[in-house]
Amino acid sequence: MPPTETEAGTAQTTPPTLTDLLALKESPKNSKVEYVIGGLELTGTDRESAAQLLADGAMRIRCGKSPVLTRWRTRRDGGPEETGARKTALETYAKLGFGLRDKPANDDHLQGLVAELLWNRLMQERLVCRDGRRLVRAHSVKPDPLEPGGDGLVVYEIDDGTLVFRLWEIKKHEAQKRISATIWRASQQLSSRGNEYLAKLAGPETVEEKSPLGEFYADIVELWLDGSDRAGAGVSVGTSAERAPKKPSSFGSIATAFPHFQKPGQIESIVVAIPDFPGFATRVREIVWSGL
Repeated sequence: MPPTETEAGTAQTTPPTLTDLLALKESPKNSKVEYVIGGLELTGTDRESAAQLLADGAMRIRCGKSPVLTRWRTRRDGGPEETGARKTALETYAKLGFGLRDKPANDDHLQGLVAELLWNRLMQERLVCRDGRRLVRAHSVKPDPLEPGGDGLVVYEIDDGTLVFRLWEIKKHEAQKRISATIWRASQQLSSRGNEYLAKLAGPETVEEKSPLGEFYADIVELWLDGSDRAGAGVSVGTSAERAPKKPSSFGSIATAFPHFQKPGQIESIVVAIPDFPGFATRVREIVWSGL
């Protein structure tokens, strides 16, 4: 977006979104699974900007409206180090999924966390989908990816005001075998346990949300089990650029796992394939630690 002039005459630019930074490319229109692939050329300042977005987003997920978030940002930006209970509080939030410098999280777990953060940000930025769905609510990923339960739930509205949803499974892929194996594993997990994930994610919302959204959450498990047109599934994967899918058939297992989801956009996938994904995940963690 070009710079805009403020009343004072100072040029300002809109900060780039993660979607822009990853340069997502869409699947062919005739693809049974609707997918995007991005991040293949994420280097330099764009790579650092993406890492900064994810680190800040991770702390917002953990801290919510707590003043700890402002303290973390101040320290990250070069402010003084906190002491006593304030420092311990900062560490308590930051170590969820990341660990601390003297006891960092397992690298596999860290990469899984960053894969979830990538999905989380992209879902929040995608306000309108290819098939016209409009974002109503993207549930945040868990602060700690090791907690049991579903990975991601997103609610949309279609043109007549009907609410629909997509349940997502999120994986990291750094194995030597093809990424299609990871997509297959995620698809099978969603197919076999999706109703349990939805029960954990949606049940509490029937108390917090008023109708019609609350009523929708109350029906969501049955919609899934019935294979309703209002349900849908997605698989998101974070990986290194050299492991990116080479052809649409890599996503075929999603369609196989959900043959009853036939409408456009009912089955989806996201692959973020970044040069040296493990190194990128480490950089996100370093930024989180810089606020301590």
